[in-house]
Amino acid sequence: LALPERRRALSLEDCRCPVCLEIFLEPVTLPCTHTFCKVCFLESVDKATLCCPLCRRRVSTWARLNSRKNSLVDQTLWDQIQTCFPLQCQRRLTGQEEEEEPGGTEHTDIE
Repeated sequence: LALPERRRALSLEDCRCPVCLEIFLEPVTLPCTHTFCKVCFLESVDKATLCCPLCRRRVSTWARLNSRKNSLVDQTLWDQIQTCFPLQCQRRLTGQEEEEEPGGTEHTDIE
């Protein structure tokens, strides 16, 4: 996201990782602008070629440089997500399931 776009309000959908489909934890924004949770990026990136899991653009030089500088995490975005969605971040950090939306279809079949 370009800097002016970051200043707009984030929706929860803006903050979902395309790999795990959960709210981002320590988001990593690649040069191709795709964003993933740090863990998802590290687990889903092709270790041999270091490519973006979505567009396959090579990010090897960028990933090595930012790993060495300990700057993989997009700290500005991470701070914004934690500010906008503290409850969802806390649930994710503690490993809790997302709660059903109001009016959700949770069934208990007892026969």
